[in-house]
Parts: sequence; C-alpha cells; structure tokens
Amino acid sequence: MRLHVVSFDIPWPANYGGVMAVFHQLRALHQMGAQIILHCFQYGGRTQQATLEAYCAEVHYYPRSRSVWQQLSTEPFIVRTRKHPALLQRLLEDSAPILFEGLHTAGWLSHPALQGRRKVLRMHNIEWQYYTRLAHSTTSLWQRLYFWIESRRLKHAERRLLPFADHILALSPDEQGYFARHYSTCVHYVPVFHPYDQVSGLLGRGDYVLFHGKLSVPDNERAALWLLQEVFAYLPEVRLVVAGMAPSERLRAAIFRQPNATLVADPDEVHMDALIQQAHVHVVASFQPSGVKLKLLSALFRGRHCIANHYALAGTELHALCRVADSAQEMRQAIQAILDVPFTEVEIAQRQRLLAEHYSNRANARRLMDILAEADELSIATQV
Repeated sequence: MRLHVVSFDIPWPANYGGVMAVFHQLRALHQMGAQIILHCFQYGGRTQQATLEAYCAEVHYYPRSRSVWQQLSTEPFIVRTRKHPALLQRLLEDSAPILFEGLHTAGWLSHPALQGRRKVLRMHNIEWQYYTRLAHSTTSLWQRLYFWIESRRLKHAERRLLPFADHILALSPDEQGYFARHYSTCVHYVPVFHPYDQVSGLLGRGDYVLFHGKLSVPDNERAALWLLQEVFAYLPEVRLVVAGMAPSERLRAAIFRQPNATLVADPDEVHMDALIQQAHVHVVASFQPSGVKLKLLSALFRGRHCIANHYALAGTELHALCRVADSAQEMRQAIQAILDVPFTEVEIAQRQRLLAEHYSNRANARRLMDILAEADELSIATQV
C-alpha cells in the first residue's frame, strides 16, 4: 500500500512521546510492506534526518512559522502553523490514502480538493480538553491565556474538521467512546506505537527512583515539582533522578535545592535507556487523564517496579502491572514498601502477557493497515 503520513514534527530522533509514537508507527508500517510518503514540519531546532529514508519512500519537509501574527486567526495556532500550501499540492499528486497525525496536521482535511480521498485522522488527545488542563497546570499568566484561547479554537476546529475524516483513530477506549458519541465517522481504538518488542527489565534491585519525560511539558513539570516537594522531601534517604528534555530554570532550581534529587537534562537515547533499566522504581505521575503515557510503557517494558497514579493509568489496561498511588502519602508508602523488593522473573512474565495482548506493534500495524484498506474501499465506492 502506498500511503501519505503527515507528521506534526520531524519524528527522528524519537526523543519525546509524540514523535516516538510516530516514528515507531512508521517502522511498523514499513515492516508490513507499506510504501510511505512522509510529510513533516521542521521547527524548534530539529533538522532533516536521513534515518527516516530507511522507512519511507519519500520524505518531505515544510517550514513551520510560529510568528505571533499566526495567533490572529480563528484557527488553532497548532493547526494554522502547519497548513502549508506545498503540503496540499503534494497530497494531490496521487490518490494514495492519507494518515494525518494529530489534529495539528489536519488543516487541509476539509479542503474540497481532497473530497473523495481516503483520509484517516489519528487523534493524540481530545485536544481542546488537553489544552484546558494545560491552562490549569501552568503558573504563567501569558501561557494560561494562550492555552485557554487555543482550547476554545481547538474545540471549534474539532467539530469542523473531524466529520471530513473517513476514520478516526483513538489512543484509548475512553477517547474512542468520546469521538464515537460526537461524530458519525468510524472510530477505532488503535493503541500507541512504541520502541519495544518484549519486556526486558533487569532482575534484582537498583538504587534510585526515576521520574522521566519531556520536562518542558507543563504536566510533567508540575508532576516533578509535586514529587520533589510532597513526596521526596519526606524521604531523605531515597534517591530521586529526574530525567528528560528541556527542564525549566524553575525545575532546575527545585532539584538543586533538594539533596536527594539529581537532574539529568537532555539525555540521549542510550543514556535514557540506561537510566530506565537501572532504576529500582519508576514513578509515573500525571495530573491529566489524556492519551497513553509512553513513559509508562517505557517503564513497564524496560524497567523494574512501577508506581503510577490513576491519571497516568487512565485509558489503559495496565493497572495490574503497577502499584497505584494518588496522594503524596500513598506515593511515599508505596515507594518505601518496594525499596527492598527485588524484581523477579514472575513479574516479567506477567508484564509480557498483558503488554503483548494490548501493545503489540505488529498486531496494531496490521489493524491499522486493515483500516486504511477499508478507507480505500470506501473512497473508491464514493467515487463510483
């Protein structure tokens, strides 16, 4: 199958959750025999990557202008800044199905020139709800205003654009239910793609607790600060490592002030993988029940013990593989209870069974190929 994939960012290096999901989806589709024409937006210091050519027949890059003038629109900023005319022209060069990655990339979804084309939209969140929560998470007045305005624009864009998709892909059963209730389009639950083929956690014990993620994301920063101030400030004998991209000065200062906390800023893939494997406990905390947290899958596939709150586990079938702790006291008690408990082969086997059932890249790629083929048949029938 020849297939267009429109990505919101350059998906390599796969060093944060969103691009990790896109890259490993490309890898899985390539293994299934798909001939992929990749379209991606270049910004934020990310550069063109030859690695992508190993999985894609063609790779096209588009500049993304993030000028403040782009805010003067009723369209969401994340959509408008990716609505490049050259993208539409390339999509019109053939009749292959189009997979739009995120509402971010769906600006051309409703264009009359694409009427009758096979269009599948992967939703990474219920975006307007996600941005509303971001507004509540940030302490910056300007960021709060931006997130609030963007949430309103995203809600309108969702209602306007989603009916033009032949199929919608949701990352969790809960989000599948939301889109099915609000739109007559076919909605499918297709779990997130990830780097892992099997569980490979190290047996025995490690000597630190790890919290990792893209630290510039307000929810991740809020969770890291909460852990520092409400959990590990009361566990001075327990070492916490906070690792991830682009920590703010506020977070850096908070970690510096805490004697039992260490920051690993902007680790490369090899270093991050080592941190994940060698930790004794992974804490996956969130204040937003959106999507599926790839840091949770990383901890379960590659790490030892995992403690998570209900928001981090929302939309998953993974509660049985984690100790669940919501309050700071519950989190402290869970960490203390597991500090001296070795990680065993029994736990590895349990994880392998459950993760293979729900998060097999190969099975989910086959499911996605079937959906794309169904969209193709629907489009052909419409044209006839």
